[in-house]
Amino acid sequence: MANDLSGAALIAVDWGTSRLRAFLLDREGRELAEADSDAGIARITAGGHEDVFERLVAGWPKLPAIMAGMIGSRQGWREAAYLPCPASPAGLAERTLRFTTTGGRAVTIVPGVMLRSPIRDGDVIRGEETQVIGLLGRDPRFEGVVILPGTHSKWATVGGGALADFQTFLTGEMFELLSKHSFLRHSVAEGGAELSTLPDFGLAVKRMVVEGLPFLAAIFSVRVRQLLDNVTREDNLAYLSGLVIGGEIAAAKATGRLMPGAVPRIIGNRSLARAYHRAFEVAGHATETLDGKEMVLAGLTHLARATGLLPAQG
Repeated sequence: MANDLSGAALIAVDWGTSRLRAFLLDREGRELAEADSDAGIARITAGGHEDVFERLVAGWPKLPAIMAGMIGSRQGWREAAYLPCPASPAGLAERTLRFTTTGGRAVTIVPGVMLRSPIRDGDVIRGEETQVIGLLGRDPRFEGVVILPGTHSKWATVGGGALADFQTFLTGEMFELLSKHSFLRHSVAEGGAELSTLPDFGLAVKRMVVEGLPFLAAIFSVRVRQLLDNVTREDNLAYLSGLVIGGEIAAAKATGRLMPGAVPRIIGNRSLARAYHRAFEVAGHATETLDGKEMVLAGLTHLARATGLLPAQG
């Protein structure tokens, strides 16, 4: 963006395992500029975070920064301790980690959230909670399920103005492992189409959610479809995608997270949100999709106001 930066007040940062995104905001939380790179925390050696960040924002005014995501993990810049569930916007704001860099920049890191559970060993979330806060900032009375698809997909239950419960599904990571590192890699291939638009994607979701095919049996059928039916490798990749996403939905449904008549909110990047919307459509459930970037910015802006980094709204 070639905007005037004179009104800049804060830098908001979404720093995950594989990507780093920074947004320059004015006092009202409006975006003035954006910068991003592939310098996720997995690519940075210990002690290198400050240099990476300062290079990315070198052309911007030297302002305080608020950060969310894996940057606050044990492998990140500084570890921001988990806040126990239920986690409210006020609770997250109170537990933010604050420090000053060697270059004199004030940095605030949003904590993750943890869940203790005697029946499933507990769970953790770091980064996606900021998107939930963004939703609550816009709709403080929202009650229901929020789905945050990704490498480690999260199903969050929101109620009472807080993140009340959540569960993680390794959907994206499972797809990556199966499609690129298992014997199924010989039966699938990337093509030019968005996978969720192909008929085989919907067929696979139907197999998992409607017909109840066991997941470990279903994934072997990817190989069988190629051997016996000459299914193209691109169609098979769409089928595998539908199996893992459909398997996630079927598991969540079986554990009571998908209530009849409820309309889950899906927060994620546009192509992934479209894939989940299509999967729910096949499964017979309505959903509402929200843009992941918009929600993380809304969440960071809300927390910046709560911590005094930005003025409170009148």
